[in-house]
Amino acid sequence: MSLNWTLDKIADWDSVCYMEAPCDIPSQFVAKGDRMLNPVTNALIWATMSVGLSGITRENAAEFFARLRFIERLDGAMLIRAEVDGKRPEGYAAFITPEEVVAHIGLTANVTTESRAKWLKRFSNDLDRALDQVRTLIPRPVGDMMGQE
Repeated sequence: MSLNWTLDKIADWDSVCYMEAPCDIPSQFVAKGDRMLNPVTNALIWATMSVGLSGITRENAAEFFARLRFIERLDGAMLIRAEVDGKRPEGYAAFITPEEVVAHIGLTANVTTESRAKWLKRFSNDLDRALDQVRTLIPRPVGDMMGQE
């Protein structure tokens, strides 16, 4: 299933969600000056799947941000600061801010909303799978294999 999203319910969506390309981006067929999706908007669209929420509303913006920050702490920042004169700035990873999430209230996507408990269960299940994966690699003591201690 494709990820479908809408931005038209975001206040001032045209200036919040789109920007002028600061440079050529050949891999995306974007030329300097082209109108392009704001990288923050793009990251938040894709984040809807990771955070288990179908969009950002006044009611769930804080929960959206909290889940997003949790994921960014596990996986790293979702954004990278742009190069300036061909050089990346020091500490170029950039976390999405609460202000950026609030600015995107109204974003929606065709993602199933999960309760916090169900969403956290995903991580618990991942931990259990990782434990099992390593446990199967650890050799048993010789006496254990023969049913003896």
